[in-house]
Amino acid sequence: MAPSDAKTRTAAAIRELGRAFTPEILQATYALYKPLQERAPKDGVEAHKDIAYGDDERHRLDVFVPARRPRNAPIVVYFHGGGYIGGERSPLPGLIYDNVSIFFARHGLVGVNATYRLAPKHPWPSGGDDVGRTVAWLKANAARFGGDPERIVLMGQSAGATHVATWTFVRKVHGPAGPGIAGAILLSGIYAPCDPEYYQVQEAAPHRIAYFGADAAKWRERNPITHVRPGHPPVFLTVAEFDPYPLQWGTPALLAALVKCDQKMPWFVYGRNHNHVSPAMEINSQVDELGPELLAFIRDIT
Repeated sequence: MAPSDAKTRTAAAIRELGRAFTPEILQATYALYKPLQERAPKDGVEAHKDIAYGDDERHRLDVFVPARRPRNAPIVVYFHGGGYIGGERSPLPGLIYDNVSIFFARHGLVGVNATYRLAPKHPWPSGGDDVGRTVAWLKANAARFGGDPERIVLMGQSAGATHVATWTFVRKVHGPAGPGIAGAILLSGIYAPCDPEYYQVQEAAPHRIAYFGADAAKWRERNPITHVRPGHPPVFLTVAEFDPYPLQWGTPALLAALVKCDQKMPWFVYGRNHNHVSPAMEINSQVDELGPELLAFIRDIT
């Protein structure tokens, strides 16, 4: 199928799925992108799978490197979504979300796909802490994969974006030394999950309470939007046309905080004909529009 035909067909299918995000929509989106990723190029990439970066069983990551080993290449780390209580780094092994790291490795970077601990057993700030553990592990081990420990770019989707934003902006989590990263890429994240001043719904969903806690007095300090300060790393934001409202609202709110802080727009993509999960699933496929934008951002900041 020609790329233009595939793009038209995929866009129509996403529009038909609509704005809701349910387990059924997730499975339908997998089914839509699975054949595209099966046909996607994967040549010239070596994968090092299931490496421990900490003591918990979910402290695991996969490293994808160009077969022709680079020297001091930027590193891009992808953190999956899952509503704080679920999700896997590779729900369709070799395809989704391995496609994200494969794409970066095919373009001469080191790609990393990582997972993290889940609520309710591990509430806030465990996700942000695990992002930090991943950064620390890479700083100690990047050189053996040809990566530059001073050029780490974090990338998260949905809950993964929350955790990346938490590590990036919240000093209480990343500590006085700072986040130690070159930039952050945030796809359809929730950045003010509970605080009604920032998150305009009547009450927080149970899975967000499971992670952020039921004590409303603590919600504001746990919202990354309230921690945007001068000197933060460069940020790339995306939101999807068919993100549901509770998942769509956080991105423009964070964008506004960044504009106010920096007096300029951050990098931003509005994903037309995309739902909550499809932008990451398209990367490295014949319909990929987001991947080249991400490469341009990474080359600009590193």
